[in-house]
Amino acid sequence: MPGLVQAGFVRLNSASAILPATPVEVGKPQMFFDPLYLLVLIPTLAITGWAAWRVRSTYSKWAKVDSGITLNAFDFARQLLDRQGLGHVKIEPTPGQLTDHYDPRGKILRVSTQVADARALETSGVTTSAPRLSVAAAAVIAHEVGHAAQDHAGEPAMKLRQLIVPAAQFGSGIAPWLVIAGVWFSITGLAIVGLIGFAAAVLFTFATLPVEIGASGKALAYVNASGLTGERHGGARDVLKAAAWTYVAGALTALLTFLYYAWLVFGRRD
Repeated sequence: MPGLVQAGFVRLNSASAILPATPVEVGKPQMFFDPLYLLVLIPTLAITGWAAWRVRSTYSKWAKVDSGITLNAFDFARQLLDRQGLGHVKIEPTPGQLTDHYDPRGKILRVSTQVADARALETSGVTTSAPRLSVAAAAVIAHEVGHAAQDHAGEPAMKLRQLIVPAAQFGSGIAPWLVIAGVWFSITGLAIVGLIGFAAAVLFTFATLPVEIGASGKALAYVNASGLTGERHGGARDVLKAAAWTYVAGALTALLTFLYYAWLVFGRRD
């Protein structure tokens, strides 16, 4: 999964990453089962599970539909980048499924193994000696080119997102454990530091939304200019919408978790 600093096609945190441990009761020497924990965990699992299912099923559907573009994934990415005046951006393969992302630090667009693999088209009856690209693959690649264009143009939303990255990395990694430790050992100051750190991670998830929506808007324009019209254009839009829901799900679950941590710190009474 791409790191926070990168702008990727799909980034959906698991519930275990958001809720690192069963909470403890302030001032008590033993762990206990908190029913409120389930009220956060169950919606988190439901939201993230639904979003992950939707993006995978939508991608699978349109990965079997020929886009009409007679280029492989890497050549298509190069073509789109060059059209946007982004000849300086490099293209590299990356392993995994839907791990495609644009790295603004290295100015590198990485295309995943799944997106580069056109064999799904063969299973749907598309047979030709020329390179082919599915509607789904074209949408994903165009989305990452959209991020590269955002970075090159210095768009405010992209700049804000990158500015928050260091704090968000702390907030999504160490901060939840500081909250738990602070609650467990009754060190309120430590718990508050953790809560503030986690708030940065929550802010990052919401700052990501306009960046992803903007990249998808650019992507639809790119694929339209590449000849995807009618049903194919609609398929590209469906793939991008499904991916956008993973970011909405990530933001909602992060907010739920923050509210739970805030209750742990400020809402409990012995």
